Amino acid sequence: VLVITGAGRGFCSGADLSNRDERVAAENEPGLTSTELRYGFAAELQQLEIPVIAAVNGAAAGAGMAIALACDIRLMSDRARIHPGFLKIGLGPDWAASWTMTRLVGHAKAMELFWTSDPIDAQQAVAIGLANRVIPHDDLMTETLAFADRLASMAPFAVGLTKRAIYAALNNDATQQAQLEELYQSWLRGSLDAGEGARSFVEKRDPQFQRR
Repeated sequence: VLVITGAGRGFCSGADLSNRDERVAAENEPGLTSTELRYGFAAELQQLEIPVIAAVNGAAAGAGMAIALACDIRLMSDRARIHPGFLKIGLGPDWAASWTMTRLVGHAKAMELFWTSDPIDAQQAVAIGLANRVIPHDDLMTETLAFADRLASMAPFAVGLTKRAIYAALNNDATQQAQLEELYQSWLRGSLDAGEGARSFVEKRDPQFQRR
């Protein structure tokens, strides 16, 4: 399990606007640029076959918001805010934020959130599907790590294939999805972890999964 959180009071406040000209010039320099990172970040997180959790401990603004939305699950401090503020500085969404936002809340709500650029508190984020739950600020990391431990105790192969299936469902029709599920299920049925899961259930003990 991968947990992403912020150091200090905020999750990530996005780009430093004070050195904008230098950053724009740097995009033309050789080597890995922030543009290349923006293109692939969300896809890379989604292709990881482990759960990726954002522990949103404070403001998640602009690109910082996009990082949180690219995670599989978002747990928010009751003090945290999500700020889709691109349009307030004359820019549009990046880091695939329009892709993730639209899939989380639907196209009409995504339009509203980006166009108004109003901050979204934790309770509202949960209500509209941007976050999974609100946690008292002082308990955020304790509860996040406990949740991560719970996910880590599940069969890793099954966790990874379930994540693949859920993201595939965003584009598949029902028949395609059922066929994909059957393929993944055929892989899992023959795994050692599936055998361990069945034995542990019968023996009334916790399973010891090994990703095999």
